[in-house]
Amino acid sequence: MKKHATNFMLLTVMSLFCTVVSLSAQNRTSSEYLKGAVPMEDGEIVFRKSFSAPNMSRDSLMSLTRDWIDGRDNQEENRSRRVLIFDEEKGSIVAGCNEKLIFRSALLLLDQADINYNIHAVCSPGSVDMAIIRIRYKYEDQRYTAEETIADDVSLNKDQTDILKSSEKWRIKTIDFVKDLFTDYHNYLSDNL
Repeated sequence: MKKHATNFMLLTVMSLFCTVVSLSAQNRTSSEYLKGAVPMEDGEIVFRKSFSAPNMSRDSLMSLTRDWIDGRDNQEENRSRRVLIFDEEKGSIVAGCNEKLIFRSALLLLDQADINYNIHAVCSPGSVDMAIIRIRYKYEDQRYTAEETIADDVSLNKDQTDILKSSEKWRIKTIDFVKDLFTDYHNYLSDNL
């Protein structure tokens, strides 16, 4: 009876492992992470998104955007934000940001990096154009730029049908991180319309 229970446990563990490996492989080939998912402009990675806020003035949008940036500052979660430029004449806000990018968190394992980036928002009546720029990482006392870590030409295979294993966690987590950041801003803007 013990042998059957042991075999059953072993089969269960192996099937779970195969499921995790299969899901990881699916992530690596999902089109949302492949060619073009990391946009380049003049040799730099720039994630852009426009947000519509009908009937809101530029000044109101600038104030809301600054409040959102300030509200994301959270020492307990190792997040820091600082507005570097607040140009009312141009409707431009630039913030320097730092937080943790968590690749894997388990009982006795925490694989993470510091991610530093700038938010550049340009507000106009009824809309905000936002860009996430100058992405940098610090990982185990090493420093990397997004351009050398997650750009298509360094993180995808020759056919651009798969993510290279060495770049996988960086590319997937950064893309997801930026999507979550834009979603958070969209939700904040929607709640304050």
